Amino acid sequence: MGEILQNAILAVDERITRAAVTWSDTAEGVGGRETAEAEDVYLVAAMASAALAAAEAPAGFAHGMSLNERKVTVDGAATEAAEKILRQAPFGIRVAAGEGERDDSPGAHSGQWLGAPDTGAAHVVDGVFDYVDGTELAATAQPGALTLGGFGSSVRPVPDLQAFAVMAPIGLLPDLDLMARPEDGVVQLLDRIAESVGRRPEDLTVSTHSVASKPMHRTLIDLMRGHVREVLVPESVTVEPPYLLSLVGLSEPRIDSMIGAIGLSELAFAAGLVDLVAPALGFAFRLASVSGPRAEPGLTCLDALFKFSEDEEAALRSSGWSKDRQYTSAELVRPGTSRAAALFAVTDNPALRIRGPEPQGEGVAHVEGFLVKPSARIGRIRLDYRR
Repeated sequence: MGEILQNAILAVDERITRAAVTWSDTAEGVGGRETAEAEDVYLVAAMASAALAAAEAPAGFAHGMSLNERKVTVDGAATEAAEKILRQAPFGIRVAAGEGERDDSPGAHSGQWLGAPDTGAAHVVDGVFDYVDGTELAATAQPGALTLGGFGSSVRPVPDLQAFAVMAPIGLLPDLDLMARPEDGVVQLLDRIAESVGRRPEDLTVSTHSVASKPMHRTLIDLMRGHVREVLVPESVTVEPPYLLSLVGLSEPRIDSMIGAIGLSELAFAAGLVDLVAPALGFAFRLASVSGPRAEPGLTCLDALFKFSEDEEAALRSSGWSKDRQYTSAELVRPGTSRAAALFAVTDNPALRIRGPEPQGEGVAHVEGFLVKPSARIGRIRLDYRR
């Protein structure tokens, strides 16, 4: 698949002067034939273009711009670049999850249509996009920002809200109780997860969410730290894929679970990624608010996650989701239906050992990332762009 995919990527974006794809295994195609699916080509080209645009956006920051203005500038540049590619796709793309709609900022949004016209598309995929995950990192030149995109054939559309989620073996998910107050139930959750994998709680490594923007995770983190071997807490902004890719050895340490608040669009991408690389795992989750934590930023517990505004309740009703029940990722992304995921570095990502776009000689920029396919088949992508 390597050479044909490389040539196909070059044909999609005339700015790309060189494409290199290195696969994690030796199988080059199905039945010994090289192939390059159009979905993979356009997904890679769009996410890489978004990464380059987001990385270059700070050069245009005006003096005195607020952080929010800088973030909107980064998101806007990435959105324009990605969707310029996706609109050219010869297949239909029904966006099931994306960020931006809630705050009327640039980004993909649920219900959006890209690619071939919806009236005549012979082939349609569901798309999940976060054109810059970690926009604040990109806007402040900190490491860890990524572009994220995924295609599947059965992704349930979600509103631009949050969830309280737990990653665990799929057989355990229906038996987990997430409707209790998270701080009251987390120790039992950890005990159940440890028992299901034949280990002790004190042997587990769990990733969770940063307290830098809001301290609401603090009590939950303290409880988990008293019960497991290690709790991985991002220093500033939470970007989940590097933790999930530890499941196939692309980062360290390997996590046993992920517990905490996560945006619904990020959860949709995470569920699709886990379906590709570790299908024996999944997520249990309940819907959560964005407005609640914003109204009570000083809380050190997750109570505000479940205080929905009237607008949020209306959005849940109109989209067929309920705040009064819990779900599993199988109800968000049907198992075995994820087709591909792509992620590219906007800023340096030490965990995944990929660098953000940077000059490589006069007039050339270098972009790095990954294409992830079913059965944990992963291609490391390097593209050179004419600037």
